[in-house]
Amino acid sequence: MIPWFEYHIVQLGPIPIQVWGFWVATGIVVATMLLARQLKKQYGIDPVHVTDIATYLVVAGFLGARVFHIVLYEPAFYASNPLEIIKIWHGGLSSFGGFAGALVGLWIFKKRKGFAWLKKISFIEFVDQAAQMLLLGWMIGRIGCVMIHDHPGIACDCVFALNNPNGPRLDMALLEIIGLLPLATFFVVKRNKKFSPGMKTSILLVYYGVLRFGLDFLRARDVSAPDARYFGLTPAQYFSIVMAVSGVRMMWKNKTVGI
Repeated sequence: MIPWFEYHIVQLGPIPIQVWGFWVATGIVVATMLLARQLKKQYGIDPVHVTDIATYLVVAGFLGARVFHIVLYEPAFYASNPLEIIKIWHGGLSSFGGFAGALVGLWIFKKRKGFAWLKKISFIEFVDQAAQMLLLGWMIGRIGCVMIHDHPGIACDCVFALNNPNGPRLDMALLEIIGLLPLATFFVVKRNKKFSPGMKTSILLVYYGVLRFGLDFLRARDVSAPDARYFGLTPAQYFSIVMAVSGVRMMWKNKTVGI
């Protein structure tokens, strides 16, 4: 069992640092910098283009994540406490809302600026490169969720449970990080292997979709604000199905897994 810890704010001298926000920002910065470096090294793409598109994706992603959470998870709470809508440092972001928002941001970027700078690499190959860095950034950002424990799991005294003062309990963000480690390791081991375009993205979609669908069965129901469920499944589980099916469809179109 893991000893209990909880950090919401850390004082850096006179400056209060929001722990959740720090880790999320760190994940975004690390993923963006690594992607820019990789594309510059392999294809000579100016890092400015990467930071430009990252700005669109991050802003739209956060908006989508917040809207999905408010509408699908806690509509009654936010209707009664409207000022809480802007307090994102309290948590309350939907993973799949973030993905949906990022797609909207990508569409807006394409309409406004286009991808003419992708001269030595196709768009889907660019997405493949971004998917690997997104995975790393996502895992780093999830550390913030672990620090504040905003995704409680079921009561359990197993090896990955935290010794919560109110009784041992799983932490869903921690389980997600652990669950993503094999995929991250796979991408590192296969980093020099040539995949067919779109394959890395499809692998990520299937893997995360299946992982998240299974993990959400371990989410707590005996807490003050349990995740909403529709016909027995959380909103994330429905989106997980869509994600996994989309990944399988991409694999089918590629006709070979090639791993």
